[in-house]
Amino acid sequence: MMHLLVADVNAWYAQLQSAGLAQKYAVTITEPTLQPWHMIDFVVYDPSGVLWRIGQNSEPM
Repeated sequence: MMHLLVADVNAWYAQLQSAGLAQKYAVTITEPTLQPWHMIDFVVYDPSGVLWRIGQNSEPM
């Protein structure tokens, strides 16, 4: 597993969607989700089986 902490997770998600990453490389990309550990993140499963968790910190509500 790789974890990438970014400033704007929605911009990263939009960029991967617009690049057609899922279709081009047959990877799975989940929707950005607010996690119980106060992060908004999404997951990319790459072709070699590595799970990439891309997220940003979120303020507790």
